[in-house]
Formats: sequence, structure tokens, C-alpha cells
Amino acid sequence: MLFVFFILIIVFAVLAAFLSASETAVIASSPFRLNQMAKKNPSASVLLELQKQMPVLIGCLLFTNICLLNGMASIATELFRQYLGPLGLVIAPVVVSALTALYVEILPKIYVYQCPERAALFLVPLLQFLKRFLFPITLLMDRIAHYSLSWLGVSSTKETANTLEDLRGAIDLHAGSGIISHERAMLGSILDLSRVTVSEIMVHRKNIVSFNIDLPFEQLCEYLLTAPYTRIPLWKDSPDNIVGVIHLKTLMRYLQKKEKLKENSDIYSMMKAPWFIPETSTLFYQMQLFKEKHSHQAFVVDEYGSLLGMVTLEDILEEIVGEIRDEYDVDFPGVRTTPQETYLVRGCVTLRDLRRQYEWNFDEPSVSTLAGLILHTCRTIPEVGTVVRIKEFEMKILRVHHHQVTLIEVTPMRSEENVQ
Repeated sequence: MLFVFFILIIVFAVLAAFLSASETAVIASSPFRLNQMAKKNPSASVLLELQKQMPVLIGCLLFTNICLLNGMASIATELFRQYLGPLGLVIAPVVVSALTALYVEILPKIYVYQCPERAALFLVPLLQFLKRFLFPITLLMDRIAHYSLSWLGVSSTKETANTLEDLRGAIDLHAGSGIISHERAMLGSILDLSRVTVSEIMVHRKNIVSFNIDLPFEQLCEYLLTAPYTRIPLWKDSPDNIVGVIHLKTLMRYLQKKEKLKENSDIYSMMKAPWFIPETSTLFYQMQLFKEKHSHQAFVVDEYGSLLGMVTLEDILEEIVGEIRDEYDVDFPGVRTTPQETYLVRGCVTLRDLRRQYEWNFDEPSVSTLAGLILHTCRTIPEVGTVVRIKEFEMKILRVHHHQVTLIEVTPMRSEENVQ
């Protein structure tokens, strides 16, 4: 009889260990990873369906596990009582609890947690059998649990998952450096396209390379052909009054066909009408419009129709992949390092570029440039020599031109831990 009891305890313990492992495997399995595995492994699809009924499945596992553990404890207590008498009733709970916690709960869960998807796929047949066999009992227990929570005033309705935040969390957990770090930054930038507006990345109107359409034709052609861009805006009367955009390929073809072009009316025939967009357009929406209209350039205006700046398809792509440089670009324009480990930064450099290039995070959504951040912090136009402390950075104003902060010396402050 002793041998039979001992065998029953071992069987109950093994089954309980499998159920404990199953519980951890099902909970810890990533739905995203299972969704990818389901394309090749049908068991992954079954596991995904089981996860959708998580309360019933967990109730099934816990009910079976508790029955096995109680049966094992009852048999062990009876054996201890037979051989140790009343003292066995005191020793049995301590010994059984310690062995159960270690070998039935802790060890299986630790092992399964290392590879939850693989373990869950292996245990799928067991999970399906228990769910079907104990479905009436576990469904009844689930209903009782929900009614009990309602009686206590606790809502049992599962909150709707924020898929976008789930993706951001998964991307942030994509640990690593080098190529992995760049991949993480690119994936995060793709999600930002739907909430970043064109006004945050546009080229300000003061920095737009444009020319007066009323210039003498030969002089205008000389300016256009020496410009570092292929699409050049043209203005009339004022740089804020953009009247057209000329493509250098169109100009070159026109110059090849006609040897003499002396009238500015030829420019009007070559240029295209400018495309104006509101400043509130998101990058994702604007990129879709670029694809639909087969255009690469648009001009940003405010609610009053005043020109704010210009945005191109390349600007949006740079938000995803980082700075795209060609033979005419310079290395991260607007920032220069000094031997004293400080940075000379132009005021027009955007905070997003600084975050992407140097991982400087200022978390200020209301401004887009470094000069705007300083004005927002000071609440006044600072004088030359003014030192401003923003987060872990010390900023010294080096140049102010026409009430605009144009050059700043940025010194990252070292924390006490780094200094030590």
C-alpha cells in the first residue's frame, strides 16, 4: 500500500508540474511571435485561439492543478500520520509545501519561461483535452467569478488594447546597439508619421532657396543652374509670394532646343504651379498625397494663407531612415563640434534632428527648433552671453540677429555618476 501511495504522489506531482508549466507558457507566449509561427505551424494557430479564451483556459488549468495538489497533500499527510503519529500532521504541511513549491511550481515555471512559445506548442494537445473535458465546470466557475466581481463593484471587462502603444513597446524592447539601434529608430519613426505634422520638419521660409522670376533671363538661368537643388521655387514681388517651381531638367531640355532665350515669358511656360498644403497635415497623410499627385515638393501655409516653409518627399523619408546626403550636402549642417567637447549649433536646427543624430531628448512638443526651445524657456529674447540650463544641457547664446537666436553653444552636463 505504501508503494501505491508513493506512486500516486509522484504521478500527481508530475501532472501538476506540467499544468504549472502550461499556465506560464500560455501567459508568457507572445501573440506577435505566435502569429508569425502560425504561417508554418498549425499548432500556433490553435494556441492563438486558446489565448483568446484565456479566462476559461486559466480556470481549467488552475482547477485541475489544485485538485492534483490537494490530492497529493492528502496522501502525503496520511503517510506522515501513519508513521509519525500526531507529529506527522505538523511536519507533513511543511515538507509537502516546500517540495511542491520548489519542484512543482518554481522549477517548471523557470524552465518554461525561457522558451514559452516552444513549450506551449508542445503542450497544446494537453491544453485542448483539458479545455474540452472540463469546459462545463470551468465555464461555470468563470461565470461565478464574474458575478462575484460585479457584486464587489469591480469591472471584469478587458480594456481595449492600444495596438499602437503595443508596437511602440515592442520596438523599445528590441534591445541592442549598432544596426539594431538604427532599426529600432527607423521603426519608431514610422509610427511617428501619423502624429508629426509637416510644420515640424519643414524648411523655414527664410532658408528656402528661391529666386525672383523678374530677374533678367540670363542671370536667372545662371542662378538656377548653380543651385544645389533640382526643383527651384520662383517668387514675384516678395519671397513669400511663390508663383511657380521650375525643374532643372525642364530648363536644360529647353536650353538645348533653343539657342537664344531672352524673354522671361519662357520661364512661365516651363514652371509648374506651386502646391500649397496646411501646416496641420501629418507626415503620413502628406506622403500618401505625394504618391497620388506624383509630386515631391509642397509649400506649407498657415490658416491665413501665409507661407511658413517648404516640405519635400525627401524630408519625410529622412524622418524614417535618417539624414540622406548627396554630393552637395554637408555633414549634419548647422552643428559643429569643438575641441572642448561642446557643440556650436545654429538656432534653426530642429529638435528632431538633434534627437536623431545625438540622442538629445528635450520632450518639448510645442516648439520645433533649438532657438524656439530657448525662447520658450526664457519667455523673452535672450542677450548674447546669456546661459540657459535646459535639462542636462547648458546653452550659451553666442549670436542674436534681428531678434532671432542664430548661434548657440551647447554643453552636455555630465552627471555625478559619470564624473566619478
